[in-house]
Amino acid sequence: MKVVRSILLALMIMSAAVPLLSFQRDVPAEVDSARRALQGARNDLGHAGDDWGGHRAAAMKHIDAALSELGEAEKWTREHPHSK
Repeated sequence: MKVVRSILLALMIMSAAVPLLSFQRDVPAEVDSARRALQGARNDLGHAGDDWGGHRAAAMKHIDAALSELGEAEKWTREHPHSK
């Protein structure tokens, strides 16, 4: 029972820290949400099996490109803090 309580407490602490991490990085919550959604979609496609005539791999490449763009956008924002 102590283990379950400890795990639940750790999860509560971590979930409370997620918005703080977004704030510290100065990334809008919507961008973090979009990143998580893209990562989830990529993971789902990775486990979907079959290749669907190459379309699954192409979709995953597009997701990788979108994630890369988000990374570049965050980098640009850090380099141009007054452009918001």
